[in-house]
Amino acid sequence: MIDDLMKMLQNTGQESVVNNPEVPNEHNDGVLASAQSSIMDTIKSMMANGQQDEVAKLADPSNPAAQQMQSGFVQNIMDKFGIKGDAANNIASTLIPQVMSKLNQGGQGFDMNSITSMLSKTGMDKDGDGDVDLSDIKKMIGF
Repeated sequence: MIDDLMKMLQNTGQESVVNNPEVPNEHNDGVLASAQSSIMDTIKSMMANGQQDEVAKLADPSNPAAQQMQSGFVQNIMDKFGIKGDAANNIASTLIPQVMSKLNQGGQGFDMNSITSMLSKTGMDKDGDGDVDLSDIKKMIGF
């Protein structure tokens, strides 16, 4: 599943990352891995906070959670790879919404439901009901 997301990022990021003269070639994989991490971390956080229904809205660039995800990605690639602010913003505003849209459409054999299902199997589903919600968080903190 994670490998499939990376393949999707590589295919989608060809123009915005790989063919981008602002991104040194030696950093292409790192930038794409940072995008993957931003996407997965945001989805995990939303699920842990009981926002499973909101995850599908990450494809909308005007969604506050999507903007926060993109902002974190921008800062990350600026800090790690020295990519200038305008270039980092252009990459994020192109790459992240395209990938999120493909995930919502079930691109490359998986969709948002399969990602949330996979994440619920990572130990966050504390009550074993197949989802990650407020009852799981209560169990995590001992309530």
